[in-house]
Amino acid sequence: MTFKIVITSGCSFSDPVWERTWPVHLGEIFSNVEHRHTGLGSTGNGLISRKVIYEVAEALKLYKPEDILVGVMWSGRDRHDVYLQETPRFEVDEGWRQNPTAFVKNADSRWVLLNWFWKNIFAKQYYTHYHDNIGSQIYTIEHVLRVQWFLQLHGIPYFMSTFTNEVFDKGLINHIDVEHLYKQIDFENFLPIEGEHEWARDYSRLAFDESDPMHPSPAQHKKFTDNVIIPFLQDKKYI
Repeated sequence: MTFKIVITSGCSFSDPVWERTWPVHLGEIFSNVEHRHTGLGSTGNGLISRKVIYEVAEALKLYKPEDILVGVMWSGRDRHDVYLQETPRFEVDEGWRQNPTAFVKNADSRWVLLNWFWKNIFAKQYYTHYHDNIGSQIYTIEHVLRVQWFLQLHGIPYFMSTFTNEVFDKGLINHIDVEHLYKQIDFENFLPIEGEHEWARDYSRLAFDESDPMHPSPAQHKKFTDNVIIPFLQDKKYI
């Protein structure tokens, strides 16, 4: 296939401004096409899914489905987001992150990112009163399925992966409220790894940066792209 646009989404593992992540390396391989990389640090799977659907819908206005390649790296199931019509005003204690954020062109930033260890009032209230481990697993799988079905409906080539193996908790996927959803995921379109973190740790033969043992280094991202993503795309006969 000859693609005309590559669309990617994810969290910090997929953020194009974070230490030359895999979307950057993938974009360099597909150097003559348009790139829309929407990764953002600390993003949950709800916003990841919404970004993919929005960007693909926009791309379909210009391109045929077979001209589009989508890559999604799912994030932590305990990360969430809420939409607030009244734009919240609070001290962002998460540093460089865009919080609140937006992804629709010209839209106001109304999506508030939530992580369990953050100190802002919205995160505190959510994780004190509303968070549930089983519920978070259900939400994550629903986000995956929504994107899966959307891309399959339009016949768009895609691949998915996870940032770590915590996206699908082995202790939760057999729960009565989770199992029927989990079984509907098409893992034939997932990269054959536990997660990028685990692959970088166990197979890259490269060290994490001493200052950050969680995120793969630029060299690990490059090797991951060359040794995992590209062979997968070749096996799928996408390239």
